[in-house]
Amino acid sequence: MKANAYGHGLIPTARSLSEASIQNLAFGVFTPNEAISLRDAGISEPILLLGPAADADLEPLVRAGVEIAILDADDVGRIGRMRATVHLKVETGTHRFGLRWDQVGAVASELRDAGARIVGVYSHLADSEELDAAFAREQLARLLDSVEIVGLASGSRPQRHIAASAAAILWPEFRLDMVRGGIALYGLWPSEGVRERMRESDPSFTLEPALRWFAPVVHICDAAAGETVGYGCEFKCTRASRIAVLSLGYADGLPRAAGNERGRVRFGKSYAPIVGRICMNACMVDITDIAPPVQRGGAAELDVEEIAAAAGTISYEVLARLPAEMERRFA
Repeated sequence: MKANAYGHGLIPTARSLSEASIQNLAFGVFTPNEAISLRDAGISEPILLLGPAADADLEPLVRAGVEIAILDADDVGRIGRMRATVHLKVETGTHRFGLRWDQVGAVASELRDAGARIVGVYSHLADSEELDAAFAREQLARLLDSVEIVGLASGSRPQRHIAASAAAILWPEFRLDMVRGGIALYGLWPSEGVRERMRESDPSFTLEPALRWFAPVVHICDAAAGETVGYGCEFKCTRASRIAVLSLGYADGLPRAAGNERGRVRFGKSYAPIVGRICMNACMVDITDIAPPVQRGGAAELDVEEIAAAAGTISYEVLARLPAEMERRFA
């Protein structure tokens, strides 16, 4: 659910999932505001806060029944004394957040003595999209060792989780007690390598994007051969051209790097290249060859994975940068 449900809309997405009667459903968020917003919207399933929480956030989170991640040793005292329900994050090789494996026993004992309840122990894979999985298996082994230590120190058996989308799709043994579905939940592949591996091993496994992205045509103009389009005069027409202006720019989540014919949009079954530099709130596309002719008031469709590839980035980034105020229609 983090990053506004990967750009899809936090509350509507959570409600849709909640209403789907998914067994053992839980929601993962990164910010305290996301967690409280879900509770305020009536979401009753477990919520796990995966990101850091300031001291001022702890009381509202505990009152709302949000499970809180212990991300480092400094979290132990301040979160433990709140008698929170917690998951311990173990650093197994990513070196982002997490307790060192040799800290987990002492941390578990301290949290138990403070009255906190440890319900999970987890980690995050550094290279889950690498198909040989060698380092991922090292991380899994470190996590499982840590779970045993925490179990002995806390007197309970916490839930174990390490798999996000790629590992959950590729390697059943990484699924453990729960998985953290991210990009795949929204119907996009974690990487082209994962897509190809599944195409080879299980062609019946498919993903369908949950989101379709449209931009309205707000202006159409003609440009003669030799005239330029956009800032910097970087695109020069080689023929008489018909140019459509779309009300979509880099402030709206369209990467600037996808301009100058690297990216394209679709009208029906035909494609039009993005020409010139992408502007803050607009971009231009060459519709000369589109039939039937594009009209003002029509709409172009963009493919998230195509746009990401054109910009030299990943679909995660494109989705996460879709503004919250952008119009969304849910069906």
